[in-house]
Amino acid sequence: MTSMPKIMSFISAISILVAIFLPASLCAQGNVTHERLLDEDDGKNWLSWGRTYKEQRFSPLSQINTDNISELGLAWYFDLDTFRGVEGTPVVVDGVMYLTSAWTMTYALDAKTGELLWEYDPQTPREWGRYACCGPVSRGLAVWEGKVIIGTLDGRLIALDAGTGEEVWVAQTTDKNWPYT
Repeated sequence: MTSMPKIMSFISAISILVAIFLPASLCAQGNVTHERLLDEDDGKNWLSWGRTYKEQRFSPLSQINTDNISELGLAWYFDLDTFRGVEGTPVVVDGVMYLTSAWTMTYALDAKTGELLWEYDPQTPREWGRYACCGPVSRGLAVWEGKVIIGTLDGRLIALDAGTGEEVWVAQTTDKNWPYT
């Protein structure tokens, strides 16, 4: 018969190992909050369209300067599967870059390597492109409390899990009988 102290020691050891080796990808991603958006000194993230609520589009990073700018080069690139325009600003949260392309195709990339983490196709009906003034371009996305929020050309608002790209919820925000985009 196994003693209770041995069982408790074994459970404690397993718990410690899980805590140490749990992959970062299993932790909550995309945890953007009001408080984080107020932190103007956080240069590692670009949490919203203009980086902060002030929409300054200014980065406080200082690693690049006049002495080393000539040493910069291409670190990585990512081919988008479109020849259409891309008008949205990527959002970077805790090392993950979120972006959209035409038809609100949505991507999560490792910001350091460019590796595709997940992609999401909202299956926007192509006939909705005829209602758009500027083609099926996407104006971007938002990340909030673990969700990536996108708006589609056919009037849907979709929340995706920031870590997996899986749909959390979908809301139709327009009357589909009218040509709203």
